[in-house]
Order: sequence, then structure tokens, then C-alpha cells
Amino acid sequence: MKHYVLLFYTSRKLGPDEAKKRQIEILDWAKHVAAMGINLDPRALGAIAGNFTKEGDAIVSHEGSNDPRLTNFVFFNAASKEQAVGIARLHPGLRYGTTVEVREWTSPLETAAPR
Repeated sequence: MKHYVLLFYTSRKLGPDEAKKRQIEILDWAKHVAAMGINLDPRALGAIAGNFTKEGDAIVSHEGSNDPRLTNFVFFNAASKEQAVGIARLHPGLRYGTTVEVREWTSPLETAAPR
């Protein structure tokens, strides 16, 4: 099994009815994925507390958010890249203006050089 993460970027605000419908579809998607034997570990991000870059010698603060906005991520293990991509392609957020990105990940501790 390999480690994967789904990253969700929203591009538009949903109305109350649309948000409710999307939530129901996401729960159905999660049940479908669980039936495949895959455990999902989701995280929802709050509002941006700070957004900084270094320009020359100065640390610059960028107020406000950028679109599309990173809003959620879901960690999971899958047998193959093809299976992970298939899970991402099934996510209902795609029908609601969300970009779904899937990436394999490793712990930096696993790749760090021994001391």
C-alpha cells in the first residue's frame, strides 16, 4: 500500500441547497470508498491566518485569500496509483466547482538522511 492525499481547491461559493446536496453526495462517496476497504482520514482547513513570502530581505504579508482556495485534504492508502486516481475521479466535489488533486506522499522522517 502507498500513501496518498486528496487536495481540494474551491473556485466558487455554493448556495445552501447546493452545499447540502454536495454534503450528502460526499457522504455517499465516503461510504463507497470505505466499501472498497479504504480508510479515509479527512481534514477541513479554517480561514487563512497568515500568508507570507520573502521578497529580498523583507517578509511580506499577503492579506485576503487567493482563488482557487485550498479547503480540505484527505489522507488514505491505496494499492496503486490507478486506484488512488480512480477514487479522486469519483469525488462529487468535481460537480460543484472543486478541483481535486491526488498526490502520493511520504514522511520527511522516512527520507531524511541519518545522523
